[in-house]
Amino acid sequence: AYDLKTAQQRWQFFCDGPVRFPPVAWKENLYVASDDGNLYCLNALDGSLRWTFRAAPSQRAIIGNKRVTSTWPVRGAPVIKDGTLYCAASIWPFMGTFFYALDAQSGKVIWKNDGMGAQYLKQPHGAPSFAGVAPQGIFSATEKYLVIPGGRSFPAVFDRASGQQLH
Repeated sequence: AYDLKTAQQRWQFFCDGPVRFPPVAWKENLYVASDDGNLYCLNALDGSLRWTFRAAPSQRAIIGNKRVTSTWPVRGAPVIKDGTLYCAASIWPFMGTFFYALDAQSGKVIWKNDGMGAQYLKQPHGAPSFAGVAPQGIFSATEKYLVIPGGRSFPAVFDRASGQQLH
């Protein structure tokens, strides 16, 4: 973090994997999604760690782009709506996908949807295959819906209250 008036560095924080999306700010917190499979809540004023949430189901790591990364990186970048933080881990549906709603203050799980792994379905180009939602990108939240981008595939729409996939 840098001081906007002086351009001097105020603090820094390191994750155990790449950070591919900008942090999300809420109140005096910053939420950082990392390829190490974790979501970090930092104190925005001094960079101290408030809590860590492991979104990946285990600490299994792989090599990706010449770096060690989680098998389930947090590439479903977080969004906050009404004090609830939404994020996801995974980029390969056949390995399982893990979608979460967390209390933004405490990090406690409100709901979890881990039943959206590989499904046999027709792709947008018409070919049937094992696929599913590959959460990659910054989520959007409305009053009722959670929109989850899918990298190079189609986005998904979930019910924000229950975590059930609608589209």
